[in-house]
Amino acid sequence: MSLDATVPGRLDIARVFQRTFEVLGRNFTTFFILALIMVGLPAVLTGLLQFRGLTEGGLPSFNPGVGLSAIVSVVTNSILQGALIYGTVRDLNGERPAVADSLSTGLRAFLPLIGLSILMGLGLALGFVLLVVPGVILACIWCVAVPSLVAENRGVFDSFQRSAELTRGNRMMIFALFVIYLVVFLMVSAIVGMLTGISGMITGALLSFNPFAVLASALVSTVAGVVGSTGVAVLYVELRQAREGAGPEWLREIFS
Repeated sequence: MSLDATVPGRLDIARVFQRTFEVLGRNFTTFFILALIMVGLPAVLTGLLQFRGLTEGGLPSFNPGVGLSAIVSVVTNSILQGALIYGTVRDLNGERPAVADSLSTGLRAFLPLIGLSILMGLGLALGFVLLVVPGVILACIWCVAVPSLVAENRGVFDSFQRSAELTRGNRMMIFALFVIYLVVFLMVSAIVGMLTGISGMITGALLSFNPFAVLASALVSTVAGVVGSTGVAVLYVELRQAREGAGPEWLREIFS
């Protein structure tokens, strides 16, 4: 299982970044509302449940609601991915996606998306346990399985195969994209963590409920969900255009 291979149709990562932020700029309100509903609010709920039952100077007590909120998060993230993939493809086709249309597309696809997400999570977890490298390789191979499922109406296992086909020859470039995204995310998370720590010291809420920390964590999750899902959708379109020469007529056919 190699990380890359020499084939025609190279991916331009600068173009992926450019188109991702162009799409986000044109649809910021729509995408942010979707991410806030699907990711931000569940993140707030999880934060509240984690802090529930704190005693002064103590640690959070066990709360089964946290496990339930994690399951809800898997479901809502799946819906968000489907919704933003729809919205991104619509935008790249010169249209303006609406919140209701994007959300309905995510809801229609969320059952197979949950199955795909669970299988992918198990596969990546196993890969990272096996000295990390296999997990990185699988992440590069399967990175566009979700948009393949949503945009091409494929089955779960067929979507994994489709992603492997589309990423072949460009996996080193995809890995570079992942590294850049991870570095930026870690930097933002570190800054937010520092600010929440300062707020905790000022308010005396380091070991008690800190509403700023909950809201900040939810905001980071929301932004990461928007940028990540949009970027994956753009990556899928770029890979299809690079490998198959898919042009504007192909984009018009999706979701028609």
